[in-house]
Amino acid sequence: MAADNAKKLRLYEDIFNAEGMTDENSLANALMTQPDVLSPVITHLAGKEDKRFPLSFLTEGVGAVNYINDIEYDYPVMGRLNKTVRASALVSGSGVNSTRFKVKFDEKWFIKQYIIESEGGIQARIMEDPYEADGGWVYTLQLVTADSTDSVASGDVADKKWVQLFAPTAISGSVGNESNWVAPSKMRNQISLIRKSYRYEGNMPDRVVNFEFNVDGKKTNLWYDFEEYQHMLRWKEETEYALWYSKYNRSTDGTIALKDDNNKPIPLGAGVIEQIPNVDSYSSLTATKIKSVVRDALYGASDAQDMNIVLFTGLGGMEEFDNAMKDELSSGSYIKNTDPGAFMSGGSNALQFGGFFTSYKHIDGHVITVRHLPLFDHGARALNSPKHPVTGLPLESYRMIFLDMSSYDGQKNVQMISRKGRELVRWAVAGASVPPGFNGGNSLRANDVDGASVHFMKECGIAIRRATNCLHLECVKS
Repeated sequence: MAADNAKKLRLYEDIFNAEGMTDENSLANALMTQPDVLSPVITHLAGKEDKRFPLSFLTEGVGAVNYINDIEYDYPVMGRLNKTVRASALVSGSGVNSTRFKVKFDEKWFIKQYIIESEGGIQARIMEDPYEADGGWVYTLQLVTADSTDSVASGDVADKKWVQLFAPTAISGSVGNESNWVAPSKMRNQISLIRKSYRYEGNMPDRVVNFEFNVDGKKTNLWYDFEEYQHMLRWKEETEYALWYSKYNRSTDGTIALKDDNNKPIPLGAGVIEQIPNVDSYSSLTATKIKSVVRDALYGASDAQDMNIVLFTGLGGMEEFDNAMKDELSSGSYIKNTDPGAFMSGGSNALQFGGFFTSYKHIDGHVITVRHLPLFDHGARALNSPKHPVTGLPLESYRMIFLDMSSYDGQKNVQMISRKGRELVRWAVAGASVPPGFNGGNSLRANDVDGASVHFMKECGIAIRRATNCLHLECVKS
């Protein structure tokens, strides 16, 4: 019934101007010049805007900016010094009575003399140099055992992962072996150049309307002040979109297919989401899920002490995180929910219930702090997102991005990338008037238009030096 009344009353309807130009007619059409209004102060339904861009603040806002000289940038990365190799088949033999047997592996990584071990715990020594055959590498092995009846079957070998341990030799007369090594890889990305412009005609900067705006604490009836405020917010929002959602578009041969009207390439760098290799999904979040994904991503990061992991998510994700923690509590004997100050406060007829989890400490010491990202609730992708079947919130609101915001070797792990002097360029093209906030003479003009325009331009990219320490959880509830 309430929903029907809301439809009849037309509680509110946003008025969008898509003409790209502000003039007298556009304000009149937007009902901004009506003589009578109920309240002199505009109600901004989107709420406070100053916390909508946390990634920009946590990089550019705190000085975590790295300046480069070119459009492309890369940096060396090093993973683990050892790795597992899959065995594809038992070629011959069984290893019984300490006889040698042959196993085919996908890669030539293991070295003669070394002990290798299967995921099932079988240990064998490499007795000969491998040889290539049928798309793999055949190794001659001998079991490490004191029991002559021990043997291996095809099921113990095929499709099992093996790892190299150490190289034992005879006490005297032994010969040396070889060593394999790992070269650093390179992560390559590129910056994007993003722009935004707005323009007006006539004397719009002096146009007074019947609303009173509160622009950063300053009350004004000048329409231009509020319009300029909107453009600045939209600019910040679009910059944040680029940092999170941008997709890399340079092909392996170095070319870019996306071109502008002058046939010049338009480079796009990989945003945060595209850079994270650890991607998983959830339907209803649990503490067990958080434990497992954090362990998978951070296990083996031996120099990752006191890591600063920030979980960026929307309201839906914050609720899922809180529910997961409380479900974990209710399933154990960790706490009594009736303990004073735990989840309830006040007394008598003024009780208040409400306590919410905003951090989690993993068993290995890594602390995860939840940070609200309104972009996932109200941003462009959220507007176009399917709805959660229970809450009706956008599924985008349930997206969880775990970013390692720590410092390594004196550098922030997550950095804004730009070129010097191009991190933000803002200018005006004056016509018959000069936009407020820009200095200009009264006689010199750039064109003969009765109006002016303002332009934003920014070269930016985002670099995650240790993207393997980050996680991406996507809600798939339907």
